[in-house]
Amino acid sequence: MEQGDEGRERLRRLRDEIKGRIDYRTFYLRYCRSANEQSSNARFQALCPIPSHNHSGRGNPSLSVDVQRGLFHCFSRDEGGDVFRFYELMHDVSFGRAINELACELGIRNTSKQLPLRFRAAPDAEAILQSETYEPLDAEQMQAICRVFLEVCDDEDQSEGINYLQRRGIDRKTIKRAGIAYFPRRAYRRVMRRMAQNFALDELQRSGLFNSREHLTFYRHRLLFPFRVENRVIYMQARTTAAGIEPRWHNLRGNVPALYNMDALVGLKSNSIVYLVEGFTDTLTLSAHGFPAVGLVGAGGLREEWLPQLARFQICLALDPDEAGRRAAQRYVEMFARRRAVAACIELPSDVNDFFRHRASAALEFALLTEMAIEKKV
Repeated sequence: MEQGDEGRERLRRLRDEIKGRIDYRTFYLRYCRSANEQSSNARFQALCPIPSHNHSGRGNPSLSVDVQRGLFHCFSRDEGGDVFRFYELMHDVSFGRAINELACELGIRNTSKQLPLRFRAAPDAEAILQSETYEPLDAEQMQAICRVFLEVCDDEDQSEGINYLQRRGIDRKTIKRAGIAYFPRRAYRRVMRRMAQNFALDELQRSGLFNSREHLTFYRHRLLFPFRVENRVIYMQARTTAAGIEPRWHNLRGNVPALYNMDALVGLKSNSIVYLVEGFTDTLTLSAHGFPAVGLVGAGGLREEWLPQLARFQICLALDPDEAGRRAAQRYVEMFARRRAVAACIELPSDVNDFFRHRASAALEFALLTEMAIEKKV
């Protein structure tokens, strides 16, 4: 064969192998956050996340996904295709690159050349997709890895991470109080080496910090948000600070074990107002302005077993004003009502962070909206 024919044949084989391994539902849900609450039907609908479609991120779902065949269709833009076309559109890459990157995520060896670092550092998507996970670490081991990882990262230059958060209205005092850490990409190998010196490879892989290729998985996601309970870091998620990277979040193995910022409630008087919001940035925005808040990872992230921890407070929901947020808020009101508790809903024109960044009198307006929401429930 000519070299071009060989390349096409290699891509065809990779394409077929990817189709045999990939879990379409899990793949699409990485990007379609608004569909996280969908049932296990053959199809689901979601807000279309494709950057070039320039959707507002609000309104009715326009993306339909067939999870049995792996096909998508955005009926707002009348564009669709298979999983490879979706990856092309999400990452603005060629068809060949889409196949190679998906093969790398699934652990399919397709070349004798050394992979670029961003591929070698990728999380073990195959293990996630096919539930072939490592034996989980116990809580004490996970806490030790989280604590040391934060300490190692905190030794690096924090300026990029701090600047990113300050541009979103979160001050240094709040950043420090939340224990947020960052490391620049140039420090990646040093951070990886230090973690390898502190823990056995098996522990690092079981935590999700290292992948099966023995590389630190936090390569594109280097702004670290710790979950602290009783002043112990029990879990961690990280955000990318670069535009156009999907998914924007990366985390350790296992389910989210608690609400974010729970330690902020320690010492609060019973019957105090506590805000339940969506995401780290909204939580920290309220904290920076003196409003006690805890955060959900995604609109649908509240678990029934966490409600007793909130029972002694007045709860105000301030979720994102999209369909997923409104649907989740209604369900949470019902969850609290079943426990004979009342949760008030604050309706904002945007998410909390945008509201505070773009209104000079946001704190006063937010306090007044809180009073109105509580009075409406009394």
